[in-house]
Amino acid sequence: MSESGLRLPVSGTAPDLLTGDVPVSDQQWRERYLTGVHNLSADCIKVVDRDGRLQSMNLRGQHAMQVDDYSVCHGADWLSFWEGETREVMLKAFAVASAGTPAEFTGFCPTLRGEPRWWDVTLAPLPDPARPDATAPYDLIVISRDVTDRVNAQQALEALNASLADEIARQTEALRNEKRLLLQTNEELENITYAMSHDLLTPVRHLLSFARLARQTTDTSKRDRYLGIIETSAVNLSGMIDGVMRFSRAGRCALRVQPVDLNDLHTEVQRELHPAAPQVQWTVSPLPTVPGDPHALRSILAILCRNALKYTRNRPDPQLHVSAHHDPQARTWRIDVQDNGAGFDPDYGHKLFRLFQRLHHQNEFEGTGTGLALVRRVVTRHGGTVHATGRPGQGATFSFTLPE
Repeated sequence: MSESGLRLPVSGTAPDLLTGDVPVSDQQWRERYLTGVHNLSADCIKVVDRDGRLQSMNLRGQHAMQVDDYSVCHGADWLSFWEGETREVMLKAFAVASAGTPAEFTGFCPTLRGEPRWWDVTLAPLPDPARPDATAPYDLIVISRDVTDRVNAQQALEALNASLADEIARQTEALRNEKRLLLQTNEELENITYAMSHDLLTPVRHLLSFARLARQTTDTSKRDRYLGIIETSAVNLSGMIDGVMRFSRAGRCALRVQPVDLNDLHTEVQRELHPAAPQVQWTVSPLPTVPGDPHALRSILAILCRNALKYTRNRPDPQLHVSAHHDPQARTWRIDVQDNGAGFDPDYGHKLFRLFQRLHHQNEFEGTGTGLALVRRVVTRHGGTVHATGRPGQGATFSFTLPE
């Protein structure tokens, strides 16, 4: 046994200590020399027996493992030092080395003071000096090199790569959203241009035509009727211009995104609108909390509920139901506003969310055709989509999705 407790072979020639021909006088010198070499090594060099019990450890290894008194560790179960996923890898390497073949692994093992360390470990069999021809090793030599800095650097690099990948994915998604918003903005600009050149000119033409007729007629009753039409057209024109302005603001105002409880928003909307239509059976299922601008989300919920009340007013049993459906794969919530009102022809449903597009005559249901376009714009800015289904006389369901 060496000064450090390292078990050394007791026989060997001048060129090879393990041949058994070293004179006793030389063996002590060689043992001291080998002990010194071991103690100079920065690696943690240990000898364990076939059961994994610690037999020796070099001085630098004791320092690396923060061992203050080796006698406390002598005979300890080295196999028990390893835990978690590393333990399984270590046991496989130990079994290979115990069968006579060197083995290696990298694993985590804290020091005796609990400091986290990573090690590159090599296990090699030591032959039995009394039975040099035996196939089973007498002991195992275990050389552990501290690679904590390398592993930490590797983990930091992997974390950085993952962070960069996430950032690239986020930026890519942001670019997709910007492209989608740009395409939608171009479409909306075309709609506004068309509206300015066509839809907004219609009530202006009515104003001019009936103003001319009112000026030309001497019939008081006709003049009053013409003035009534002029007033109605002016009101419609004012509503359309107001709708265009609200539509424009919805695309320019910054969104103040925060967690929004849709239950609270729905309660506010119901409290505001239901008194004007108390005959409507208005029900709601539990709604989620989503990220968004509370003012903007309240406005679209109010628009959809107000439309449902309007289009069910001719029903003997008007019904309105608000519900939510979660899509865990898409990580979105779909909000449905369903009614049993007038409905619409599904062949024209794709036009509903365009500016100034209406599927019912003004004499049937009043409106300017800007509300659903506003809904689409707000939902799109929140990263969602809009959809509508319906049948004439069988009601309609207006849906929008929001990220969870």
